[in-house]
Amino acid sequence: MENQEQRLGIKRLRLAAGYLLRAVALVFAIISINFILIHLMPGDPVMHILGDEQYFTLYNQFPEKLDEVRAQYSLDGSLLTQYLRYLEQVVTLQFGHSFIGGESVAKTVLFRMKWTALLALSAIAISALLGGALGVLAGYRKGGRLDRALTGLFLFLETIPANCLALILLVIFSYKLHWFPVGGMVSGRLSGWPRVLSVLHHMALPVLVLSLFRTSSNFLLMKSYVSQIRDEDYIVVAVAKGISRRHVLFRHVLKNALVPFVTTICLQVGHILSGSMLIEVVFSWKGMGTLIYDAVNNRDYPTVQMCFLLIAVCVVFFNFVSDMLCMRIDPRIQDGVQHG
Repeated sequence: MENQEQRLGIKRLRLAAGYLLRAVALVFAIISINFILIHLMPGDPVMHILGDEQYFTLYNQFPEKLDEVRAQYSLDGSLLTQYLRYLEQVVTLQFGHSFIGGESVAKTVLFRMKWTALLALSAIAISALLGGALGVLAGYRKGGRLDRALTGLFLFLETIPANCLALILLVIFSYKLHWFPVGGMVSGRLSGWPRVLSVLHHMALPVLVLSLFRTSSNFLLMKSYVSQIRDEDYIVVAVAKGISRRHVLFRHVLKNALVPFVTTICLQVGHILSGSMLIEVVFSWKGMGTLIYDAVNNRDYPTVQMCFLLIAVCVVFFNFVSDMLCMRIDPRIQDGVQHG
């Protein structure tokens, strides 16, 4: 019995190692593709650093000055040289300075990232709990009053684009009723609890929009999972044996429905750095979304590279977390490990 448990543990460890190696390979591939795509973008990045007029002046009269600018921003040399330099930057997290503002890329991106994470993680937590709980109730009592009412409501919300919903709520609650600020993240030069309350006041509407948008999709997904599982033969047999509905719901239905739902939530967390871009633009929330939007418009290569790299790493990492959680939750995966 002890040897069997040891073999099972080794197989689980091998499965986890396989997931980890796949994640590392994906990150390396993404780093390479990120470099290639950025350098395939049209236009000379030096033109966007200097401006059109100064660029063409130097190009016609002092071309050696353009070479100096390229060397300053690590844009000189062959593509292979730039690629090796880029790998060194990735390893050391040194992405140089922004082409537009001149500030440190890493410092700017990490500062913006915490504001996006504050916004997105709050919405994901609210929508996961609310959408999951309501989806379980509606799916387990499929066809009931609660199911019909909630399904109609969330299907309606699902058809509205998030940016349109944001604009509607902004007009109603900010412009008309003046309950919330029109935009921004904090008012004035505040500190301590007044600053915290001001941040919460500013993030209320964008979090509400993101929560409504994600709750609708989470509800529909969980309802679909639960309604499918409740009709399985083993659930019907358990109910026929006289096992209480509460026991069947929490020990059988919910446990199996959690696997795809956890995967969905992990994917949402993986996209926290890019999933709220339009909402940030609407509410003037200075997070990763607006940073990426401005960087792409201005062809700020170092900022775009670091932003895209962080987004990709987050997606791969939380996919790995999802695999680990599902391996622990899903009994079919455990059986596959045991008998594989």
